[in-house]
Amino acid sequence: MIATTALRRTLRFGTRGSVLARMQSRWVAAQLQRRHPGLKVQLVVCRTTGDRVVDRPLHDIGGKGLFTKELEEALLDERVDLVVHSMKDLPVTMPLVDASALTIAAIPWRADARDVLVSRDPQTLRQLREGAVVATGSLRRRCQLLHIRPDLTVHPLRGNIDTRLAHAVRGTYDAVVLAVAGVLRANLFNPETMWVIPTDDLLPAAGQGALAVQCRADDVETYRLAAVLNDARTRTCVELERAIVHELDGDCRSPIAAYAEIEKDDVLRLRAVVGGRGGAPHVIRAQARAPMASAEDALAAVMCSLNKQHAHELLAAAAAATTSRPLTRSVR
Repeated sequence: MIATTALRRTLRFGTRGSVLARMQSRWVAAQLQRRHPGLKVQLVVCRTTGDRVVDRPLHDIGGKGLFTKELEEALLDERVDLVVHSMKDLPVTMPLVDASALTIAAIPWRADARDVLVSRDPQTLRQLREGAVVATGSLRRRCQLLHIRPDLTVHPLRGNIDTRLAHAVRGTYDAVVLAVAGVLRANLFNPETMWVIPTDDLLPAAGQGALAVQCRADDVETYRLAAVLNDARTRTCVELERAIVHELDGDCRSPIAAYAEIEKDDVLRLRAVVGGRGGAPHVIRAQARAPMASAEDALAAVMCSLNKQHAHELLAAAAAATTSRPLTRSVR
C-alpha cells in the first residue's frame, strides 16, 4: 500500500458521461480508495465522439475507438491522470490516437463476459418466434445469431444501455442483445425479461466484461496506485483474446469473437469465431487448451486452425461486403 501522504495531488479520473461509464469509474475509484486510505478522487467527464454520434453504425464512423479517443487525448494533454475503459472498446488495430505514451496499469477481475437477450417475454434465443427482429449493432453478434437462427432479421441498434433496454421493454423489437456485464454493473439485470446466452451459442468480443485502467507511462505514481487492481489471470485471458484480433488484422468491420477462460487445474481454454460477409451466418470456429504456464501455445494452435480455414480471406470479404450492404439485410 502506498502512503497517501506522499501523493502530490487528487487523482483525476477521466470518464465518459454515460451512466454505465460513470458507474464503472466510480467502482474503480472506490477500489483504489479502499486500498489507499485517504486517496482523493475527482471524476472528469469527457464527451466522446461515440456518444455524440448515435444515428450511424460504429463501423461506418470509425469503430469503437470513438468511445476512447477523447479520453486518451485528455490523458496525453494531462487534463486527467487516469481513465477507465471497457476493454472491448480499446482498439487493437488502427487506433485513433497515438497511445505509445500511455499504458494499461491494471485490468481488474473480469465480470461476466457473456451476452444477454432481452425481451418482454422471457425466452431463449431458440424460443423467439420465426422471423423475429433482434436488435444489435455488432457484426460479431449478427453472424453468430444468424448461424443459429437464419430466419431472424437483425436490426442495427446503438445508444446507451438504458436506451437499448427501453427498446426491448417497449417491444420496438422482439429482442435486444447486449453485453451482460454492463447490465449487471448498472444494476439493471431483470431475470423476468433477460436470458444470458451461453458462450457455445454466442462467443463474446475480445475483452468483453473486462475494464482497462489506463494512465501515462511516465506517471509512475499513478501507475503504482492503479496497478494494485490488476488481476493477472484476467489480464492473461484478455491479452490472448486481443492477440487473436491483432493476428487477424481485425478492425471495426471484422466479425471476430475471442474468449479465454481458465478451467480446473489451471488449464486455459481459448476459443475464436470469425464471421462471413457483412456479418452473415457463415462462421468458422477454433479452440485450443494449454496449461496457464504455456498459454501462448493455445494462441498458436487457435491461429493455426483459423489460418487453415482461411480466416483472413473470410474477413477481407466481410470488410468489403459491409461497405456495400446495409446491416439490416436479413440473411435467410
